[in-house]
Amino acid sequence: MMLSARRFLAVYLTLFGYLWEVYAGPTMMNSNAIKNLPGAPGAKGTDTVTPSPRTPASGSFGHKIPTDSLQQSGVCTVDEECEGEEFCNDARGICLPCRKIRKRCTRDSMCCAGNRCSNGVCQANDMDGTDIIKTTGGHKHNVTGEHQAKKTHTSHNHQQNSVKGQEGDTCLRSADCSEGLCCARHFWSRICKPVLSEGQVCTRHRRKGNHGLELFQRCDCGEGLTCRPEKGERDHSVSRTAARNLHTCQRR
Repeated sequence: MMLSARRFLAVYLTLFGYLWEVYAGPTMMNSNAIKNLPGAPGAKGTDTVTPSPRTPASGSFGHKIPTDSLQQSGVCTVDEECEGEEFCNDARGICLPCRKIRKRCTRDSMCCAGNRCSNGVCQANDMDGTDIIKTTGGHKHNVTGEHQAKKTHTSHNHQQNSVKGQEGDTCLRSADCSEGLCCARHFWSRICKPVLSEGQVCTRHRRKGNHGLELFQRCDCGEGLTCRPEKGERDHSVSRTAARNLHTCQRR
């Protein structure tokens, strides 16, 4: 009788243990799975969530330095710090490409090689070679002011450009010449010549401002004078046609 009771108890415990594993096992596994979620308190073997995301290194793919910023010209204070075809912009403090002919300028070093700054515009150098901008060792500088300070050099150029040309100086327009002079053609260039006074031979043009292709162009008559055919006593050796073609500056 005692043996049967023990067998029954053993079978009962075995069956109870089996049922316990069947029903309670999944519940325990789910409970452990919740506890072991990434970032859960007490979880082991997993990375915890930090308050701020991990910032990639400066050289990583997400923070690549733009190529344009690497190729941008550096900061400068004088023209000698820029390349041969560049100049230092005073306002922005960076190197900018040189300016071509007929572009606005304030000094010679702003113009490209072979040009100079005249009356605020980049123009071709004169034939005498003064104020030539040349490139040496990759740096552009002015021959006449290479040993002067930047402020002194700029002031010198400003004074040079403000001085009007004298008789015989090359010019581009009459505004480049001093008072009493005009800019007229002389061979294949233009120089400052004196304005014609009363009695001087002048050239009469059918249309105002039409000087044709004169190699030795004359200035116009001075203020209060006009170019008219010569009148009065003439040499008899001079033909009437030649006398009629001779014009002089006369009072209006």
